[in-house]
Amino acid sequence: APMSETPERLAIFAGRIHTVSGKPILEGVVLLEKGRITAVGKVGEVKIPPGTPALAVAEVTPGLIDAHSSVGLSGALNIQADQDQDENTDPNQADLRVIDGFNPDEALLEFLRRQGVTVLHVVPGAVNVIAGQTGILKTYGNTVDAMTIKFPAALMINLGEIPKKTYPNKAPTTRMATAALLRNEFNKGNEQLRKRLKETDASKLEPKPKLDPFADAVSGKLPVIFSAHRADDIQTALRITSEFKLKAQLDQATEAYLMTDEIRKAGIPIVLHPTMQRVARMETFNTFVGSAQRISDAQIPVAISSGFEDYVPKTRSIRFEAAMAMAHGFGFDKALGSITLEAAKILGIDKDYGSIEMGKVADLVLYDGDPFEHSTQVKYTIIGGRIVYNRDDYLKMPFARRALPFLGSGAGSGGCCIGW
Repeated sequence: APMSETPERLAIFAGRIHTVSGKPILEGVVLLEKGRITAVGKVGEVKIPPGTPALAVAEVTPGLIDAHSSVGLSGALNIQADQDQDENTDPNQADLRVIDGFNPDEALLEFLRRQGVTVLHVVPGAVNVIAGQTGILKTYGNTVDAMTIKFPAALMINLGEIPKKTYPNKAPTTRMATAALLRNEFNKGNEQLRKRLKETDASKLEPKPKLDPFADAVSGKLPVIFSAHRADDIQTALRITSEFKLKAQLDQATEAYLMTDEIRKAGIPIVLHPTMQRVARMETFNTFVGSAQRISDAQIPVAISSGFEDYVPKTRSIRFEAAMAMAHGFGFDKALGSITLEAAKILGIDKDYGSIEMGKVADLVLYDGDPFEHSTQVKYTIIGGRIVYNRDDYLKMPFARRALPFLGSGAGSGGCCIGW
């Protein structure tokens, strides 16, 4: 059924249902009603109301969750007009909010729906030490408000090479200055929090857009994400987390597999870089395709993400990134979990997302084969019970329409692939 004809109730029959929260169900059925999963089980054990429309596919997984993406801020054309992930004016951009720059009509969202991605953790770019406030959004909807699941989700911090070279004539230009800037701002956040606690009349508190996120962070209300590649940068993140008692997570974490004991003791989860990350800078020289397996074996929660891709088409497919991790020791169950339930847990949305369970939001991906087999195609993507991608309809489109969002990808600096 095309999007406009999605019924309120739908039965999905599959040879294998990957619930993720439990064992796979062979020859099973999932019943959806009014945007939620109302039943899941083996065929014959789930009561299907008479007249319920049905789909039959080979395999089903929960909707895929990309735990670090810049899609919606960073567009497919790779030109100034559609690049809003980085504000190159000051290293402290704590007052920036991704929902104020997210484009719900971005063509890359359609590409991600074709890949089965239903939820994005949208993150500002890497050039600033304090990049801004992140948000968790659906990949389908008419407006940003309708797509938003959680905002603010976290305060984004960048360590390492990129932020120290962004402003050649302005601090920070070293890792030491980066850490000092952060400590200064978190200390100011503590002072702002003390002012809040002293003031009994909240209406008298003057908003401080650049300070309030830090006050929320030191109070434990707002998680803090530290993007760091090199082991010493990860250690800096752990120190600052401990000093200010932050609710933190590590992001990218290229060399995390080299220091798993310290990270496990700190109790911090990891949103890992793409498995096939390019070795683009010195801090990524130790990129290792078996990193997810090493981290997971150390009992550290880990999700795999697409990260920020500065090369067109500006995003990766997390399904293929997870598949590559699976092939390098991670295993099928953990690989699938890293882009579904484990990602949902790290993002704090697992009550409604990440697994196929009764009562959860009906975000599902339907395949014609094994989800991690390269030749497997996504047949349908369902978000909130609505069919937002139907491969049969897609194949009926003219080629030029199917090629979107990649037409025009050669327009920007460093562009490649197909031009206009």
